[in-house]
Amino acid sequence: MLRFIGGILLIAVMAGAWYAAYPNKARIRAIVRVMKRKAAPCAAPITYSIGCIDPRFGIPVDTLSDDLKNAEAVWEEPSHRNLFEYQQSGGDVTVNLIYDNRQASADKLKAMGIRTDQGRASYDALKARYNALLAQVDSELAKNAAQLAAYKRREAAVNTGVRRWNRGGSDAEFRRLQARKAALAREFAGIKSRENTVNAHIDTLNALATVLNRLIVQLNLNVAQYNRAGASLGSFEAGYYRISWGIQEIDIYEFTNRMQLTRLLAHELGHALGLDHLSDPEAVMYKINRGADLKATGTDISELNKACSSGLFRHQALDSQ
Repeated sequence: MLRFIGGILLIAVMAGAWYAAYPNKARIRAIVRVMKRKAAPCAAPITYSIGCIDPRFGIPVDTLSDDLKNAEAVWEEPSHRNLFEYQQSGGDVTVNLIYDNRQASADKLKAMGIRTDQGRASYDALKARYNALLAQVDSELAKNAAQLAAYKRREAAVNTGVRRWNRGGSDAEFRRLQARKAALAREFAGIKSRENTVNAHIDTLNALATVLNRLIVQLNLNVAQYNRAGASLGSFEAGYYRISWGIQEIDIYEFTNRMQLTRLLAHELGHALGLDHLSDPEAVMYKINRGADLKATGTDISELNKACSSGLFRHQALDSQ
């Protein structure tokens, strides 16, 4: 009898475990794959798939797929290993292009012909432009406030005249009131036009502030961030690799051209391989994506060697080329 009850309890426990695991089977499979890769890094390629691409980037899936293949080659060609493999869906890593104020600000400044390079000279030039535009906006806001206050006083006077005329006024007075109302309408249209111009300048200020905040973080400058509406970032990531319970994603937020995008993808794929940031400013794994080509440095390959030989099953060192 006790054996029978024990069997029933075992079946119940197993059924409960299956019930709990079934909704999370994708996550469990992902955790198992990560554990296998930890035990034998570089023994099998990391698969990746393309997730969401915000249409505002204007990049089709085929283009991003080509850029990812080029990003693969940054690591695979010098190491002579098949480290990554594209999978249409369900890959170990999902790559997304996320459009937010970072790319929007860069796009706005680019459309205005304003360069946003990743260097101190760019920061200084943008800061000077920001300060000049800020002074202009402050002056325009003060002028518009004074004009709006004067308009409201004249509008109140006209309304008083209309109420007086309604109690019994002449035709001549009516014509004068109509002329003053027409003049007020033209004045108000001018105020709204100037207000729209100021708002456009404020949008540019916000875009400049966002890019300046990015440069402050990336250049590690000891200055306060700009605090315009929607511009303060706290920290800035052009791309980000994350892993949670075996689920891996790469989110790309900002780039200026396809070479920079490919290099950024290679950087985040490097994180997927287990590589950390390097102090070599020319390395793909440097914290700032500012290199001029798509070639892994000797420092990059040295770290890849370490990562590929760090598991339970060690592999031969990779050649640096």
